[in-house]
Amino acid sequence: MNLGVFVIALFFCVSLDSSLMPVISIGGFSPSTTATLVVFVALFAPRSVALWAGLAAGLLMDLSIPAAAAGDRSLVVPGPYAIGFVFGTQLVLLLRSMVFRRNPIAVGLLTTPFLIAVSLAWMAIWLIRGLDADSILPWAGGHALSELLSRLVWAVMSGAVGIGTGWLLLFSWPVWRFDQSVLRR
Repeated sequence: MNLGVFVIALFFCVSLDSSLMPVISIGGFSPSTTATLVVFVALFAPRSVALWAGLAAGLLMDLSIPAAAAGDRSLVVPGPYAIGFVFGTQLVLLLRSMVFRRNPIAVGLLTTPFLIAVSLAWMAIWLIRGLDADSILPWAGGHALSELLSRLVWAVMSGAVGIGTGWLLLFSWPVWRFDQSVLRR
C-alpha cells in the first residue's frame, strides 16, 4: 500500500468529517468518510497494515473531534475512537472474504457494521470512564441508550454515503498500489 496516498486521504477525510460534514448533516447526523476510508483499506491491505491504518485513523479522529464539553472547556480524549477503529477493522478483516471487494456497494455496506463495532467500543470505554463521579460524558445529560441509538443511525447513514465514497476510492485503486497477493488468498 502506498503510505503517502493513505496519509493524504486520511487527513482529507478527517478534515472533511470535522468541518464540512456537520454543516451538511441530516437530522443532526453527519456521515463519516473516515470510516469508509478505513473499510476500503481493510478490504485490500494486509492484516497488519489495515490494523495500523485503523489505529491511526481512530487516533486522528480522537484528536480532531472534541469528545465532550463542560462549561468553557472541551475534552479531547485519545483512545475511544482509536480502540473502536481497531475493533471495527478486525471485523472487516473477518468479513472481507465474503464480499466482492471491487464493488462500491460492498464498501458502503461494510461501513455500517464497521461503525456499529466502533460505536460499541466507544460506548464501552465512555461507560467505564463514566464510573468516576467527576468524569464528563459526551452525551451530556441524556442516557447512554439514546446515544447508542443515535450512533446506530449514524452508522446506517455513513453506510449509505459510503457507497458513493467507496466508488471514488475504488476509482483511485491503482494509485494505492495494494499488494496483489492479499487479493489471491
